[in-house]
Amino acid sequence: MGEEIKQESAWERFDNRMGAKHPEIWKLIKWMAVGMIANVPEVGVHQLCLRGFRVLGVANLGIFTFMRSIIAPVEGYEQATVVYAFMLSTAVGYTIAFILNRKATFHADSNVALSTFLYVLLVIFVIFSNGLIVGPFVFNLIERLHMSPTLSEVLSKVLCMLLPGLYSYPINRFVIHRKKKEKVETDA
Repeated sequence: MGEEIKQESAWERFDNRMGAKHPEIWKLIKWMAVGMIANVPEVGVHQLCLRGFRVLGVANLGIFTFMRSIIAPVEGYEQATVVYAFMLSTAVGYTIAFILNRKATFHADSNVALSTFLYVLLVIFVIFSNGLIVGPFVFNLIERLHMSPTLSEVLSKVLCMLLPGLYSYPINRFVIHRKKKEKVETDA
């Protein structure tokens, strides 16, 4: 009895053809597409958290009082609400991206535990660098445009999602989602 040969789907044929012609460009394109797919639920979770935390009356905790000197207070705006929403939504978006990128984009076969650990470190860095440095700066800039609060929150979130892409692709590609070197079989 012979092995059953699995037919490639149209997507697999296209993916293999593009990957053979321009492997690095194709990986970058797929990584950006996965990022856009993961950003949809990330923005949704961000907005749900903002609304939910405000309805529940989440107030500033003592650990976020330093945010008042970084972010200019806006009527109805609470720093802790935005920080919590940012942290939770970023964790959701990056989790989805990790799962999709591991096999679909990079075809990684390295140690899952090590990749997950390194990815968690990257996400922690992104959350704290964006949440405490870039985010308040971006929010203050956008606030000066005098848009509606919802539009300024969404625009701030989107800009804060785009900025880590400048450094996270190389980290994902060459550090986190590695592919083991193919062993060359030699006949002796």
